[in-house]
Amino acid sequence: MAALADYLDLRFAVGDFVSNRNLSDVMPRLVQQAESKLNKQLRCRQQITADTLTFANGVAALPDDFLEMLNVYGVGGMPMTSAPLTDIQREGSQYYRYAIDGTNIHIRGYSGNRDIEYYAALPTLTETPTTSNWLLAYAPDVYLYAVSLEAAIHIQNLEKGAAAKELLDGAMGRLTGSNGRAQWANTTTRVRGICP
Repeated sequence: MAALADYLDLRFAVGDFVSNRNLSDVMPRLVQQAESKLNKQLRCRQQITADTLTFANGVAALPDDFLEMLNVYGVGGMPMTSAPLTDIQREGSQYYRYAIDGTNIHIRGYSGNRDIEYYAALPTLTETPTTSNWLLAYAPDVYLYAVSLEAAIHIQNLEKGAAAKELLDGAMGRLTGSNGRAQWANTTTRVRGICP
């Protein structure tokens, strides 16, 4: 069983951390603020998502949970390279480059499907009291300290806020380290070109 099973467990744990259980009315907002900040920082293997986008006249909408592109696959499954939108719009631009503009992705003049891999945003915990997600199950301390920091700011408790911030930084460091080891532990480096 996970340390924090769901949104309800998180709500009680945050109340205990900041010594204030009267946060029920604002807890959804505090959780969403924490998730918004985490989405700007977190890039873990559990966020990697595959999708197929349909382009019409060179434009396709990005998924609603899109945070950051990893790969756009072109002809033969080869990864395409990103480029500035002005380069994509220029006459003579090729199908092997793409650009992201707001909520759209562009491949000049292309119509059809392209497979992508991207980092997806955290699924919010605020749907129901029993909602959970991969981060709460895998790193409950990150959620606890991120939401506790927002709660401490809300109740204007600088001491609890400083403690939550310090603990959050440590938890994020452990999560990032664990993710890096899981993703890249058996990676080798290959030098291209002439080696001495």
